[in-house]
Amino acid sequence: MRKVINGIFVRGDKLLPIETRFRTYNINKTVFGAGIVMKKSSMKGIFLLAVILAAVLSLFYRKTEEKGLLQTGKELEEELPICRVQTKEQNIALTFEVTYETDQVSEILELLAQHDGGASFFVTGKWAAEHTELAERILEQGCDVGFLGYECHDMSLLKETEAREELERGKEQLIQLQQTAAAERKLLFRPPYGEVSDQLLRAARIAGFTVIGWNTDSMDWKDYGTDAIVKLVLQKNQLRSGSILRFSADAKDTPEALPRIFAGLKQSGYQAVSVSELLE
Repeated sequence: MRKVINGIFVRGDKLLPIETRFRTYNINKTVFGAGIVMKKSSMKGIFLLAVILAAVLSLFYRKTEEKGLLQTGKELEEELPICRVQTKEQNIALTFEVTYETDQVSEILELLAQHDGGASFFVTGKWAAEHTELAERILEQGCDVGFLGYECHDMSLLKETEAREELERGKEQLIQLQQTAAAERKLLFRPPYGEVSDQLLRAARIAGFTVIGWNTDSMDWKDYGTDAIVKLVLQKNQLRSGSILRFSADAKDTPEALPRIFAGLKQSGYQAVSVSELLE
């Protein structure tokens, strides 16, 4: 059995001064732990190992940064969906998701014109291809046309290369629509169902899109009825400057609810605008 008693190293029945078992150094160069003195050579080994580890980590960081696997805080902030905008103006953005409906889109545009309101329409690429004139009309009326995926499916499940291909396809559609309507707008993208992934957000940023979410969901797509939509949208704890409201242009009660929502917004001193206007 080995132990240290009052500075004496005990080994079996023999008592040896501790200095005969370990070399000692100046106190500033000695590391003590549980009565054991670490050799100076061991310290050099640990220091050398730390230097090598630091060099390896530095190389790994540079390589991953070159490949785009590491991001700065600013880049991550730019990629995250915008759900509300800090603004001093009493503006609120209305957003409508469009997947197949056409008649209600026209009705919503008429209601916006009647109430001097703006809005953003997030459409699928397939819908835009089949209803080009209506998409151009949205832009000509001063509203946004944003991208909702070529078809409304969960794009967060896509590989990054697949997401980039779909986003580039949508980007080309939006630019063509803007050129035809002579209406330049921001490139806006809303992930279908609000589902996102790191790969999808990165692909959207690389493609030049601003990703838009929402902080108030009208839940009109659940078909709870007009009263429920109006109450949910206009509740005081949700409604504030810079809010982004989500509607579905395909929901049956949305057109009927909008006049009451416009009246409530006006009464509270808010103006309905597009996302592009809100971001200015």
